[in-house]
Parts: sequence; C-alpha cells; structure tokens
Amino acid sequence: MAYAEFSSRTIEITVISGENLQVRGKPIKSKSDLFVTVRSDLQNDSVRTKIDRDGAGFPRWNEKLVVDLSMHAAFVIVEVCLRVSSRKIKIVGTARVPVADFTGGYLPESHLQFLSYRLRDKRGDRNGVVNLSVRVKMAAGVELPSLQKQGIGVQVTVPMPETKIHGGSRGVVTGIPIWNFSYRSILFSSYINIHGKD
Repeated sequence: MAYAEFSSRTIEITVISGENLQVRGKPIKSKSDLFVTVRSDLQNDSVRTKIDRDGAGFPRWNEKLVVDLSMHAAFVIVEVCLRVSSRKIKIVGTARVPVADFTGGYLPESHLQFLSYRLRDKRGDRNGVVNLSVRVKMAAGVELPSLQKQGIGVQVTVPMPETKIHGGSRGVVTGIPIWNFSYRSILFSSYINIHGKD
C-alpha cells in the first residue's frame, strides 16, 4: 500500500502536571486558578485544560487535549496560565515542544511518550516544569514506513541545547525526555487511572 500524504496530523497531548511554578519569583498560592493552553507554532487558536485550584505550584490536570497539527509545524506551544481575574490572564511559563521529539525516529508515531519540559517566563527565566504524554493518532488504513513499524522500544535522545530567538535572548525551552524509570512509572500510572489501558 502506498503511503498517504496529509497536510496535517492529529496529536493527543495529555497535560499531566506542573512542578515548582512561581509568579515573580514567589511560590504560587493555594486556590490559584491554573490552566494550560496548547497550540502549534502556526496557529493562534488553542485548546485548554480545566482549571486546577488545589495544587498551588504543583498543579495536576491529567487532561487529554486533541490538536490538529500541520505537517509544516515545527513546535507545539504549551503555556501554563494563571487566571488573575475574569478579564486578566497571566502566562506563568511557556514551553516550545519540538515536533521532532515525538515524531519519526525508531518508534512508531502512535507510541505513547512521556516527556517533561522546562518552562520559562516572559523574561526567559526558568519557571518550573510541565509534564506531558504525547501520542500521534494515525488515520485508519494508513501504513507507517518500515523503520517506524520496527520500533525497538528504546529511544536514544540527547537533550537539545538552548537556542537563540529574536533579539539574542535565550530559547524558551529545552526538551527533556523522562527516562527515570520510577518517575516515569508514576506518570504512566496516573495516565492509566484517567484513560484506562488501550
């Protein structure tokens, strides 16, 4: 069967949790309204999670979001936001997730991957971590290239160095795949509790 070409693909991003989130260098207080938005770097429209009010600087969302991603997209933009009032939203931290982190390589694109990314505030300073799982949804009847079908179950990844953006400022994120077995098991158990096994 010939491989089909598409202008976009669908990805499932489960926003699991955040860690060590702060506002202006101070820990976020309890009962703060925190949520996450996700979009591609080629889109202005985003999808968002529900609000967490109980986690303070360590919120937990465990919510699956579905994003249509252009084949030309290079990054997925993840923003942790604080609702200050009914009319004011503050971005706590942003991560630019390279699409290459969860597509291609030696793993099938439908493989569920658990990843963590450093968040940075609007000044470019580090501000906590966001934990995600990502899966690329394949259309029915679409075959994968032979290298992807022969997934070996282990992905060797070297964290990307920080990159420069306009004005010479530091990049927003360094991708950090989670390979610690015990921590990854905790995230996987959390995901299974929400979504069940495939």
